[in-house]
Amino acid sequence: MQLRFEQTIDVPRKAVFAFHENPEHLRLLHQSRADFRLLHSDGSVRPGNTVWFETLIAGILPIVLGFEFTWYEPPFRFGERLIHGPFQRFTHLHEFEEVAGGCCVRDILDVALPLQYGGELTMRRLIAPAFERAFSLRAHALTQLAQDGHIA
Repeated sequence: MQLRFEQTIDVPRKAVFAFHENPEHLRLLHQSRADFRLLHSDGSVRPGNTVWFETLIAGILPIVLGFEFTWYEPPFRFGERLIHGPFQRFTHLHEFEEVAGGCCVRDILDVALPLQYGGELTMRRLIAPAFERAFSLRAHALTQLAQDGHIA
């Protein structure tokens, strides 16, 4: 299943990309989520580096997800693929497009659950809505960080 989220913020693309280059900033983007905990990052989104975090599925089941960064094309895009977690497939591409008045931030996820975890049905009914909520909160946090001058 492919999921796509995008938002435009009033900050130049280079600054928005630079903010996202530091995986530690995930803490700021997800600070309103009690179910998110950054466990480890190698400090950069350059290929070969990793980031690990814990989250809850359905608000009760903790899972640890590990990602390895695989694409890096500053200031246009970077991406990662899952190396640890329950998903059969999980890639995440972050794109940054210069637009009038700022930057369009686009997240494209390609995610699949194996059949033993409910496959496509669980993706549609449980996982996709959870991603939509998480990215909505993340978009709000990014907008607030931009307005507060944390991204400059």
